[in-house]
Amino acid sequence: MADPGMPQAPEEIEALAGEYVLGTLDARMAEAVRSALTTNPALRDAVAEWERRLDPLTRLARPAEPPPDAWEAIAARIAPTPPPAPALASRVAAGWRNLFGAGLAGAVIAGLGVFLLVRPPAAPPERFVAVMQSDRAAPAFMVEADRGSGIRLAAVNRQEIPEGRVMQLWGLAPGDRGPTSLGFVPRDGSRFHFDASARPPVDGMLVEISLEPPGGSPIGRPTGPVVFIGRLERLSH
Repeated sequence: MADPGMPQAPEEIEALAGEYVLGTLDARMAEAVRSALTTNPALRDAVAEWERRLDPLTRLARPAEPPPDAWEAIAARIAPTPPPAPALASRVAAGWRNLFGAGLAGAVIAGLGVFLLVRPPAAPPERFVAVMQSDRAAPAFMVEADRGSGIRLAAVNRQEIPEGRVMQLWGLAPGDRGPTSLGFVPRDGSRFHFDASARPPVDGMLVEISLEPPGGSPIGRPTGPVVFIGRLERLSH
């Protein structure tokens, strides 16, 4: 029996499984897919295959300790509490009164209170992922990106590059007039990092690899065939 609301065509099942594993579905749809996995073998197999393909992406993430105030920041977002402005402001005001009198101290208190009340908590950087492939059945690279640390690639399958050609990585965001070169993919190795300051990653940005002559494209856009392509998708928080 078909699951209500679930796609039936193989290509639609494949696309839905990819979005589910990447975490780009909204909460309602993600829960529907999770429920359907127990009764829909085709969807279950597609999800398992996407998890296998994307496993190298987990090796892109660099180990990092959370900042010491991470829990306080989370708690403040869940249940905001008044900032300790009065106590801090009173200590500052006492010092300013001694120096310049009550009038200027009052202005300091007002300014400090506004600063503490309106300054928003720092938001974590947006993160994006993509699968670069020449066709749906043959993923070549897993991609992880954010504005702070750039773009990282992990090779999934070995790529044969013709002699006398190099792989050049490009970024093309919605609204761009043309692609921006992000660097060259080495022939050896399995993980690569690219500085994305020339074209910061955004949701929906195409990442492409073209074959170019040594030294790269001489005209600032791909001259050879685009052999791998993917589209960055924002990870749900």
